[in-house]
Amino acid sequence: MKHRYNPVLLAVIALGLVCSLWLNWNRHQVEQANNTVEMAMEYEGLRKLAILQGLSEDQVLREFQKAGINSLMLFDTTIERLTKKGQIQSATTEELRKAASLGADKGVFAAIPQEKLEQNAVFVAAGSDPAVLEDVLEDLQLRYGADRVEIVSQQPRIIRAVGSTDLLPEGRFDEPHGLLQAPLGLPVKDMQKLAGMGFQLIVRPQNYINVNEKQIDSIFQRIAKAGVKVQGFMPCGKEVVGYPNKVEYLGRKLREQDMTLIMLEHYTQLRFAQIDGLIPLAEFNNYKSARSYVIDALEQKKISVATALHRWALTDEERNIRVNYIRPFLLPVEGKDIMETNLQYVRNIKANVEARGYTIGEAGVFAGLAGGGGFAPYFPAKASWLPIVLAIVAGVVLYGSLLFNWNSKTELILWAVFSALGCGLLMLGRGLLTRQLLALAAASVFPVLSMSFLMQLWDKNTTSDHGLAPIIWRGMWQLALAIAVSLVGASFLSAILTDSRFLLEIDIYRGVKLTFILPVVLTAILYLKRHDMLQVVGKGFKSLLDKLNSLLDTGLTFKHVAVLMVFLFIAFYFVGRSGHTGGVPVPAIELKMRAFLEQVMYARPREKEFMIGHPAFFLTVMAVYKCAPRWWQFVLICGAVIGQGSLVQTFCHMRTPVVMSFVRALDGYAVGIIFGIVSVLGVSLLLMLMEKLKRRYMEQ
Repeated sequence: MKHRYNPVLLAVIALGLVCSLWLNWNRHQVEQANNTVEMAMEYEGLRKLAILQGLSEDQVLREFQKAGINSLMLFDTTIERLTKKGQIQSATTEELRKAASLGADKGVFAAIPQEKLEQNAVFVAAGSDPAVLEDVLEDLQLRYGADRVEIVSQQPRIIRAVGSTDLLPEGRFDEPHGLLQAPLGLPVKDMQKLAGMGFQLIVRPQNYINVNEKQIDSIFQRIAKAGVKVQGFMPCGKEVVGYPNKVEYLGRKLREQDMTLIMLEHYTQLRFAQIDGLIPLAEFNNYKSARSYVIDALEQKKISVATALHRWALTDEERNIRVNYIRPFLLPVEGKDIMETNLQYVRNIKANVEARGYTIGEAGVFAGLAGGGGFAPYFPAKASWLPIVLAIVAGVVLYGSLLFNWNSKTELILWAVFSALGCGLLMLGRGLLTRQLLALAAASVFPVLSMSFLMQLWDKNTTSDHGLAPIIWRGMWQLALAIAVSLVGASFLSAILTDSRFLLEIDIYRGVKLTFILPVVLTAILYLKRHDMLQVVGKGFKSLLDKLNSLLDTGLTFKHVAVLMVFLFIAFYFVGRSGHTGGVPVPAIELKMRAFLEQVMYARPREKEFMIGHPAFFLTVMAVYKCAPRWWQFVLICGAVIGQGSLVQTFCHMRTPVVMSFVRALDGYAVGIIFGIVSVLGVSLLLMLMEKLKRRYMEQ
């Protein structure tokens, strides 16, 4: 087995590390510049709250503005909503027929010709503001066409729209809405009122059937008519306005208006809510986008205000959320009425945001570092990734050389060939698949290299005469060395994936599950090869077939079963715990420990590191310096590399700020030392008790 690493490849890795640190520093600057969080609520939600509390709408708006809400979301209005506000009058065919049969006064609708009452329809007349009626006419014609919308009376002016007038319960989006609840257009008066009160506006229009450019233009014409500045555009429903064939046109309009696209995170906290056309719209808007989070409406009914606050405390910092989409709680808490409950809720969210160094304002976006005015997304030059490609390939070649004992010439030839291939593929198109594969290679190989360095050190030990204090000390500095090498791979991964698409999580790292498994598998292979534990005649890998036959011919013993159980446990528990949905449930005591660590540490470390990987590392050191059986060392070192793989896997979540990921690794090291020392002392005590029992048994 080779014991010397190729100095040329080590130099390439060192150069790549310098370049990756520079790119990560640039990423940090981009993330630091994006430090403004928007506190948003739905305008309609606050109107309903005012009605529930018997308060004036303006009073409620002012109170929430003082509490921290600086932005309001505006949806398309509806005939039903405008009627309730008194801005128009409306009546259905059925209502007018009933009024006629009872001899009741039809009011303004008495002017409707009798023949116009034969079909199901809604009739609309002017209310408190005649200008609103003209907006309704325009919106109805845009949405339904002139063949379904007509003026049936000029004096007074009455509009008829033909179609269903059935009402759906609130919150039902799985069925088509009738005329009364169907989306019309953005309400001019509401936009003017809210902007005049000092709120920022996020508009949420819905798509049209067979959408065309005229319909898209009407959205922006309505905003221009209101004469207000709209900062954000957030899709509503299951598809963006313009889908399927006019999304590019909408993106061009958003760029002209300098609007930020608000992209709502999926409730599983993975990527975005399923909205057709969302990702293409972000592309056409040149990635001027901000991530938003909202607690799912059904889930919010099941959790407490305290639980909700705990989520908001982490959201902005850990997932780069820049629009806090806040829904009100509709039940009183701790003796407070609904109004005060929600005002305090908003105040606490704002306090958490500001305590973490953010300011309240218009949602921040990830912008490039170059000045010159205007917005530009952050996409590093591909040439800046080339040294990192060379370094990652060098790491892969070093691992291969540990297995196959290549000479220096072979190493350099392989490195040159695969580096040229990697660089060439990177320069083709976006190079996304190449970057993903390079990131997977960095995440998988460098944790293994960190263990291989230490294997060489451990192989020099020839005596078991080591006290607990020296073992603990060696565990501390050797774990620090392993983490340092693993962080090299993490730095490469972060640098090769950094751009606006990954920071927004439009693109995601695809190898998360493999990043958990491969370091363990690669370390196991390396350890078995290094110590010839498969007991194949001859040195090294004679052939893949010989190795396979030897493994299949091996008689099963208890130690084999024990090792198999360990790997099954790893696959079930740790890989199962790697997602946000399903999988292995989290125990209540672990949730409490998480909450404690989140309070006392800047970045809560991952349990796979400080509860499993790092304690297993300390026990590996103990097993090595106590000359434990080789199979037990094998099991422990496979457990130890879990911590290193988890450490690098932290950097796969590109939405998390890069500095936080580095600090998380250091926090994991600090807590891991405590768990590691406890593990060593606990196992030592257990071994002493077993030895005492063994002597007592032998004396009998």
